[in-house]
Amino acid sequence: MITSAPQPTLTVIPMHGAVAAQRTTILDVLIRITPPEVTLKPDRPPLNLGLAIDCSGSMGGSKLAYAKQAACFAVENLLPSDRVSVVTFDSDVTVLVPSTLATDKGAILGKIRQLQAGTCTALHQGWVEGSMQVSSYLHSDHLNRVMVLSDGLANVGETNPDTIASDVHGLSQRGVSTTTLGVGNDYSEDLMEAMARSGDGNFYHIESPDQLPSIFEAELNGLSATVGQRVSLGLKPRHGAVIKEVLNDFDLTSTQRYKLPNLVLGSPIQVVVRLQVPALETETNLGDIRLAWDDPNHADRQVLRASVSLPVVSPTQLGDFPPVVEVQEQVALLMAARARQEAIDHSDRGNYQQAMASLQEAQTFMAACPPSAMLVEEMAALEDLEGRYGEGDLASARKLAKSQRYNLQRSRPSQRSPKQP
Repeated sequence: MITSAPQPTLTVIPMHGAVAAQRTTILDVLIRITPPEVTLKPDRPPLNLGLAIDCSGSMGGSKLAYAKQAACFAVENLLPSDRVSVVTFDSDVTVLVPSTLATDKGAILGKIRQLQAGTCTALHQGWVEGSMQVSSYLHSDHLNRVMVLSDGLANVGETNPDTIASDVHGLSQRGVSTTTLGVGNDYSEDLMEAMARSGDGNFYHIESPDQLPSIFEAELNGLSATVGQRVSLGLKPRHGAVIKEVLNDFDLTSTQRYKLPNLVLGSPIQVVVRLQVPALETETNLGDIRLAWDDPNHADRQVLRASVSLPVVSPTQLGDFPPVVEVQEQVALLMAARARQEAIDHSDRGNYQQAMASLQEAQTFMAACPPSAMLVEEMAALEDLEGRYGEGDLASARKLAKSQRYNLQRSRPSQRSPKQP
């Protein structure tokens, strides 16, 4: 549990500090949600973790060795009040460790270390069994998650991505999220991303198995630092303003609000809304913002509200309100995420030169922004992707572009990793 239950901070930052009078304006507005700075006690909300590990033939060797190492790391870092289960899948599904309190870690670790590679990939059934283990001990005040690790395609049992994603979404509505980890260049990144998106979890592209332990560490730390779940953002324009688009690619809830990632300590969520502002004469409320989330320390749903309004100045005075650097940066990052999707679409049609051109355009856009460490890193990531397309390394480029796009849209680093030999 946390020592106190302060609310997150909801900050609204327009690209400019004013709008010109009597003319229509397109205005980018950054909405930043900053989780509260609180101290976690050792008796944090318990974790209810399900590990579903691919043990098909292609996972043999270093992949399975690192997967076992990563799973052991997760178990070793659980508290006695946490629950863990381990399910393995190849052509069949095996419950290696039924859901249990993490008290006898030695017995759990011993079973994980004995894992061996098998044959095919019953990914959906593996996820289902992992989900059942977590769901059997489902508590609303616990952090419930299934982590699926695979290097291949779902080729046994249910293989339709839409059906699988629908099942994952249904489970997330009950409070169990799903994170996916794809290893190598043979898994279906479309399926793994769809599962993570539908399951309110994370999606990682693992280029080398030795990345697995650090990814598991980040995932476990993120779960432990979660202070808000089922986060949504409602946007209601006012007085003739129109939402042209939200640059993030968030799904909508049943109430037509945007479904945001969980609130995690130290990880602000950045949302950019592109508004069309009508011709105005005086300062006017352009829109209402509603942030809602579930707090494990409160039974009722928590809500914060804000609004957008700006001074109206003459066109000649507008130069006194230059672009806000932090808004420019977020717009550039989200446009870089969009460029990755454009590159994927072009390359899927066999137009690799156009895919590279989309990435180049994003780099040019960034170069025109005020420099920052984050943009420098992002430009290097785009250059790396462009190089992969140029060398014909299409499978690697597509998977990396997918995972980087997913993370950027959710206000996380694009997780550039060095190309493996």
